[in-house]
Amino acid sequence: MEKNFTIPRIIAALHLPPLPASAHPDRKSMQEIRDFALRNTEMAVKAGIQALILQDLGDHPVSRPIPPHIIAGVSVVGTWIRDQYPELTLGISLLGHGAREPLAIAQAIGAKFVRLKVYVGTMVKAEGLLEGCAAEAIQYRHEIGAENIAIFADVYDRTGGPLGRLPLVEEVRQATVFGRADAVVLTGKSFSETQEMISEVSNSDLHPTILIGGGVNAGNVNEVLRVADGIIVSSAFKTVSGFTRESLLMDWDAEKIADFMRAVREPKL
Repeated sequence: MEKNFTIPRIIAALHLPPLPASAHPDRKSMQEIRDFALRNTEMAVKAGIQALILQDLGDHPVSRPIPPHIIAGVSVVGTWIRDQYPELTLGISLLGHGAREPLAIAQAIGAKFVRLKVYVGTMVKAEGLLEGCAAEAIQYRHEIGAENIAIFADVYDRTGGPLGRLPLVEEVRQATVFGRADAVVLTGKSFSETQEMISEVSNSDLHPTILIGGGVNAGNVNEVLRVADGIIVSSAFKTVSGFTRESLLMDWDAEKIADFMRAVREPKL
């Protein structure tokens, strides 16, 4: 990872609507997706957010392998955002499992990082068994000359369950020492479980860069920032929480983003 890249403290996760080639009944035209992406990015930037990660959350159920229309669509959206907000730090996260596709998109649009949900071990998820992609990620990143793109690796992604679970610290060791991930993403099924995970890893001999992948809101963000290096957040910016058909297609709310960032800047004593 390039030495001058600082892990952003707050990363807004922009979940895109279903792309035109999706079989989803709520699929949108590229013009509609462009408008959605730019108006939400504008809200985030105005509130002081300096990093954004793009994810194809609308295209579900998840396809295996990652289909060409997602690679093309996310690349185009990323280019639109890059053109409008050249100083914004961008990242890529795809629902489909694989390292090559997000890394290729990131390199094409000048993104600084990718988030890979199953990096080491084996996870049981809705789409079946997924095996770690650490070797694929490191080798392909070198192959395309993209060592400047950071890898954020989830450990025990909360949307699945590990098969043959190792102790958390050992899984983090596999991801950061042997898998050479630049940061780990820890997210429990609940906020209290996330706290326990962070405490366990922070008190180990590893001391990795830690990001939280969900469950953070204006009420707990300062507590989180005392123990983690950064946060990936989206649901806290919406008027409807959770993952429902309504919330997945919903824009962020400018007031909620402002409240969240106000809590970041003005911590309670």
